[in-house]
Amino acid sequence: MRNTGKREQKKMKNKAFILITAAFLAGCSFRPDMPNVDTNFTSTYTYETSDIRDLWWKEFHDENLNSLVESALEKNTNLRVAYLNLEKAKASLGVAEADLLPGINLNVGYEKAKSSGETYTKQPQTRYRKSDINLGLNYEIDLWGKVRNNVAAAEESLNATKFDYDSARLSISSNVAKSYFALVSLNMQEAVLRETLKTYEDTLALRKTQLDLGSINEMTYLQSKAAVESAKTNLTSILNAKSKAITSLTILTGKSNNEILNGAVTSSQNLPTSPEISAGISSEILLRRSDVAKALANLKATNALVGVARAEYFPNISLTGLFGFSSIDFENIFVGNANTWSIGGSLAQKIFDFGRTKNNVAVAKTNEQIAAVNYEAAVKSALGEVRDALVSRQNAKISLEQVKNLLKSQQRIYSLAKEQYDAGYIGHLELLDAERNLLQAKLQDVSAKLDEVDSAVEVYRAFGGGFKLEK
Repeated sequence: MRNTGKREQKKMKNKAFILITAAFLAGCSFRPDMPNVDTNFTSTYTYETSDIRDLWWKEFHDENLNSLVESALEKNTNLRVAYLNLEKAKASLGVAEADLLPGINLNVGYEKAKSSGETYTKQPQTRYRKSDINLGLNYEIDLWGKVRNNVAAAEESLNATKFDYDSARLSISSNVAKSYFALVSLNMQEAVLRETLKTYEDTLALRKTQLDLGSINEMTYLQSKAAVESAKTNLTSILNAKSKAITSLTILTGKSNNEILNGAVTSSQNLPTSPEISAGISSEILLRRSDVAKALANLKATNALVGVARAEYFPNISLTGLFGFSSIDFENIFVGNANTWSIGGSLAQKIFDFGRTKNNVAVAKTNEQIAAVNYEAAVKSALGEVRDALVSRQNAKISLEQVKNLLKSQQRIYSLAKEQYDAGYIGHLELLDAERNLLQAKLQDVSAKLDEVDSAVEVYRAFGGGFKLEK
């Protein structure tokens, strides 16, 4: 009975030892808890649903725009750089993950030598050969979570780079859309000025006939001529701006050198009707914005690196192994007597590093604090941009309606002024003022339409359009 009790005690001790050893070898981590960052907010807007599509530019139903955005997403140099950075981050993660596995090396050697007979051993001179083939294994036990936290940091860095790519994609697509709409608005302004110039030239021809007949004085004729020259000057400015807009858009969309020189961009003659956007402000916006998601990934990465820095306080434990064959003659190297093996371990502990580890931990903690502040700033910036985009969208719609009413009024004023001038009730200057005001109202109408479609683009940009969070 006594022997049985001793055996049971021994079994219990063995089980306890196995459990403790398993827990020890499973490793621990000195990664701290994530810092708290204020991401709460209460929406005061009345929007109830979120309707932000990934391919948002297609909501404008302009095939020229769709083609240009697709070209930019395929060929734009900035986006290609972002993609290459993403590939580099993937490779860096692979390097970090490799540290979780043992390193295995194959060594093959051959040696032919002659010993001296005049050494202290007094052995006679000897010639010998030696052939070796072996596999070496090296593995650092990740007891303190150093390698795992390094991998976690690399994973979050990869996520941050993915979000950089998403941000670049959104920035490029929105810039292409706004540049394209600016070009279309220039087309519209060109059409207005050409129509106005045609009217002014017809009026000038009439004034020339009247001047020749003596029914008007030279001042009236010169006033009409000045109006024509002013319209020509404005048209030339619009054409110059249009050329620059085309060049900018061809470069932005990654066109070839010849296409850039030829200005190979097809555009509509009228701005599209902007889509109705139902955009609810909820916590989802913090997930859809790639810049916010990147800031969070950076925070997680710096948090993991604190654990890496803290692990330096503790010893490194490594295992090594060697299995192979050694023989005088290569043809006998794989016989039973030729096999060799060895297994070993090592422990390395820093005794004095003069504060290096302590300061590295302090640096890692400070980087984490900086990342937390940057994350908070990204959240606040995102909410600010969302608010501005929604307010600007609302005001752009109001402004467009007001300008439309202004244009109607100026068209009516011009019609009355022309009737009164023809009837002799007002002078030529009053008619010219009405013409100039009408022209200004037409150009304002184009500008208001541009602001309205641009405001839709800004809403898509503020809500992280083109980005989808992987859950």
